[in-house]
Amino acid sequence: QLAKIKGLGPKLQALLPTLGVTNLAQIAAWDEAEVDRIDAQLGVFQGRIRKDNWVEQAKFLAGGDVAGYEAKFGKL
Repeated sequence: QLAKIKGLGPKLQALLPTLGVTNLAQIAAWDEAEVDRIDAQLGVFQGRIRKDNWVEQAKFLAGGDVAGYEAKFGKL
């Protein structure tokens, strides 16, 4: 499920569950403070959450809005 987010590769997919992040709805619900908290734990991947718009991507995907997602981020 997390793999659907563009910019979230295999290493991040392995890391996120260790930080308690296991689904798109969690990412979709993040506020700025939560983004900062998780981002600080990403090591070499720090900054990727905002750079790749994870929260916005997750909102489309968690809501089942594939058309909206693809219009903004390209084909799934």
